[in-house]
Amino acid sequence: MPSVQISGPGSVALRRDSSVAKIVVARGDIVQFGDSNLADVLKRQPGISVTDGEVRMRGLGAGYTHILINGDPAPQGFSIASISPDMVERIEILRSATAEQGTQAIAGSINLVLRKVVAKAAREAKAGAALERGRTSPTASLQFGDRAGALSYTFGATLARRAFDFPQQIDEDMRAAGGAPIALRRFDRYNRGNDDRLDLAPRLTWAFENGDAVTWQNLIGLSRVDSHSGEREDTLFGAPSAFPDNRAALRSRVSSLRSDVGWTHRIGEDGKLTAKAVFNGSRRRSAYVFDGAGPDGVRALLRAVDSSVDEDSVGISGKFTAPLGANHALGIGWDGALVTRGEARLQTDSRLSQSAAVVLDQDYTARVQRMALFAQDEWQMSPQLQSYLGLRWEGVRSATDGKDFDRVANRYSVFSPSAQLLWKLPARPKDQVRLALARTYKAPLTRYLVPRRYTMNNNNSAANPDEEGNAALRPELSWGLDLAYETYFGVGGMASVSGFARRIGDVTLRRLYLDGAAWVARPENAGAARTHGIELDLKMPLRWWLPASALELRANLTRAWSRLDAVAGPYNRLADQTPFSANVGLDYRPGGHWSAGFNATYQGAATTTSSIEMSSYRAAQCVLDIYAVWQINARTKLRMSAANLPPQDRRSAEFYASAGGSLRRTSTAEGAALARLVLEQSF
Repeated sequence: MPSVQISGPGSVALRRDSSVAKIVVARGDIVQFGDSNLADVLKRQPGISVTDGEVRMRGLGAGYTHILINGDPAPQGFSIASISPDMVERIEILRSATAEQGTQAIAGSINLVLRKVVAKAAREAKAGAALERGRTSPTASLQFGDRAGALSYTFGATLARRAFDFPQQIDEDMRAAGGAPIALRRFDRYNRGNDDRLDLAPRLTWAFENGDAVTWQNLIGLSRVDSHSGEREDTLFGAPSAFPDNRAALRSRVSSLRSDVGWTHRIGEDGKLTAKAVFNGSRRRSAYVFDGAGPDGVRALLRAVDSSVDEDSVGISGKFTAPLGANHALGIGWDGALVTRGEARLQTDSRLSQSAAVVLDQDYTARVQRMALFAQDEWQMSPQLQSYLGLRWEGVRSATDGKDFDRVANRYSVFSPSAQLLWKLPARPKDQVRLALARTYKAPLTRYLVPRRYTMNNNNSAANPDEEGNAALRPELSWGLDLAYETYFGVGGMASVSGFARRIGDVTLRRLYLDGAAWVARPENAGAARTHGIELDLKMPLRWWLPASALELRANLTRAWSRLDAVAGPYNRLADQTPFSANVGLDYRPGGHWSAGFNATYQGAATTTSSIEMSSYRAAQCVLDIYAVWQINARTKLRMSAANLPPQDRRSAEFYASAGGSLRRTSTAEGAALARLVLEQSF
């Protein structure tokens, strides 16, 4: 497919010369291991870790990491797995916020840039399959593009099935205040099914004689999930749970559309006006059935839940840029959006002990209005010194209505200054220092503002509580500082050491409380937090050291610390922060028909204390990914890869302890290796 290919020295040069600190992941690096999920691509990048599918920068996810698509904020609830790597041209990782791309980025931003058109025609097709736990997941994709006069176009399509099987074992140990056992239980769980997905990405660009350009880009997604899950309880001591033998079925259908129209207009010799209108729409329909048998083996509860989620957003943005004198590039702009989200949930409970079914009919509609104004200046102060100065004001107003609660209204605004400095050392032109300061924030998700309770099907406990929203949540505000030293050498070689610090106010924590016989968790603002850390990054073509070598070494490391003021230590970390992660990889490209490589990823163990009673633990993990590419001929490649070597179980635990007793709940999710084979054909 025609595309702007950024690889090797190109991506390193972009990182070196940019006035704002960013890492560019080139197209070649995205497809290198044949990944079908962008999270697997991102886990190998500096400063990024992935925990249970959630992408984290500086060890922080859950809204601290800002995800962008073509520079625009991704919709709430966006999953990085919903975009195929085949649709992405490059990934930009920004360690500090900028006025233009938004300041909801306490940990940083990840911008997914979709594939674009170039001058000549090209076509590419792929077909492959992955094997995991004895289940096959096929995939196929097609990319093509061309020009016809002033019109250029591309089209991408990906069709994939992910067959999944997640066995899990949970051990529960409940004890009285003196340590005497109350209940010892073991739950054997399974969850298996298929996730089918179709992605389409058409793009049209018109170039006019006066230098104007109009671009229309779309991303269409259709997905279908059918799964069956179950749980079998073995009570070793004490009383069993309410439904020790239960099973469930889920049927989910999701459709989504992202469409944006952009216009670029030249003003004078050097001025430029860009404007964009964006529409995001998604529809989700789900049917869920829970069938629970009591301790006597007789069906005790049949719960059917039909739910729907509809979300639409319309956004407009624009920017005017022009030089101001010989050394300034000034930009001013706006960014606004109107988001409407509606959820409906119909739950019907049929119990053996009741003659009539119990019906729970819930819905809510949320409307969010967002408007932002920004100004920025990129200033070439001298041949060795560049600066970026930005100021952004963003105001948000939301209102939520529902059947079973009163209207919830929120309104806030944030002024966010940002500054970055790049100093190229005079005596060492390949070495440079970066400094960045930014005011950022984290907005509460709409669903966390809805004062509604979501109940667990079985075994409610302090480690498995019901969830409830909080209409009084406020945004978290942060000041952030980043400092980095970078050195560049050879062709495509670089090394950097960087540090970061954040001071965050109004941190959101989960407060656990007992409501009658039910444990409930709800989010609340609870004081301040601090986080800081260091990152090391190295990319070294070994031919710089050994002239005959065809090897390239990659390595990165992140160490992060954090502390919550409202929670006593030790281990009072912020948002289950991943404290340590590292990658090391080697690529072998001797020329000719073969290339190969590997990457080892390590995530350290983490113990987190979230309140005086609650703490959690996540075990360390180390996995190896390998790949090999056979260039059969000029147009045909065979890509072979394996991931998650050796298979490693994921272990975690939740702990609760108070004057009334304690509960320990440990989980072991069985790991599995994955093998993948993909045939790639250009024509």
